Amino acid sequence: MQITTVLLIAALVPLLGAVALGVAGFFVRPAVLGAAYGGLLLAAALLLAALVLRAVLAGRAPWANLHETAVAFAFAVLAVYAYLQRKLPIRTLVPWVGLLAAGLVWLALVQPDEVLPLVPALQAPLLLTVHVGSAMLAYAIGGVAFAAAAAEIVQRKAGDRVAALPSAAVARSAAHRAILLGFPVLTLAIVLGAVWANLAWRSYWSNDPKELAAAATWLLYAAYLHVATRRDRWGEQAAWLLVAGFAGVLFTYLGAGLIFVGEHSYAGS
Repeated sequence: MQITTVLLIAALVPLLGAVALGVAGFFVRPAVLGAAYGGLLLAAALLLAALVLRAVLAGRAPWANLHETAVAFAFAVLAVYAYLQRKLPIRTLVPWVGLLAAGLVWLALVQPDEVLPLVPALQAPLLLTVHVGSAMLAYAIGGVAFAAAAAEIVQRKAGDRVAALPSAAVARSAAHRAILLGFPVLTLAIVLGAVWANLAWRSYWSNDPKELAAAATWLLYAAYLHVATRRDRWGEQAAWLLVAGFAGVLFTYLGAGLIFVGEHSYAGS
């Protein structure tokens, strides 16, 4: 077992603890949420250490396969949430963000953790670093926006009576701020992916399942930005586009590469 895997197992403990404490804080004392948030920060530090060590061992950016990208995805989710939590009162989202990050760490742990030579198509250090890194950051922003959007949907239905969640207005603001940050990052990731595809396969676009899924996801987030500021029923339903957008993120990240055969199928190795 590699030391990076040990760090992942160690990170899973405070993540699950944060989920448990976060849920308990709804019924016991709100101050417990502070301890839960501390658990997320500890897990983020352990995941960052795992990524740095993996980069040293591999001699490249630590996100070249499913094991590594799951770790990067999980760390980015926690980092994005920590950033937004400093701007808006969304501490009550701790258990849901922790659960998402824990699921990603579990995904990393069930994947092979050997450091293997890169396949020829991935042997572009700069593009590997920037394209995949920006994709993981965009996916993470989508994940946090999803958590906030789900909270908004629940609070709208409940008339803001669910104390375990931020108000609908706060959740909506958090989700919108996240997408304002994430949409340009996702756009950059897709553009760089096209550039890399042309270098590797002599074509900017090949209707690969992952490419099509990424384009569909981009359109969902573009649609959200189009209707989010409206003050009619379309604006009120904008949160559902963020739910659909994150479903698109998960399909792009996992489904398109693992279920369908295409140029990106190696990414699941």
